[in-house]
Amino acid sequence: MDLQAEKLNLVQAVLEIDDIGLIKKIKKILKKADHDWFDDLTVEQQQGVFRAIEQADRGEGIPHEEAIIRLGL
Repeated sequence: MDLQAEKLNLVQAVLEIDDIGLIKKIKKILKKADHDWFDDLTVEQQQGVFRAIEQADRGEGIPHEEAIIRLGL
């Protein structure tokens, strides 16, 4: 079955739901699928991510493999 057919089947199934609780659960699932985890970080955490990206762009830091060794993982 192709994507468009799957979407149409889903729409039809949703239209037939009479349980408001189930509708709310579906909305929550769809919202989570669209949610970006970065938005849940504090401003300080977001700034830390940006600093880390800038450092990586400048070639600073260590390769993942070396970090694993240093951490003993």
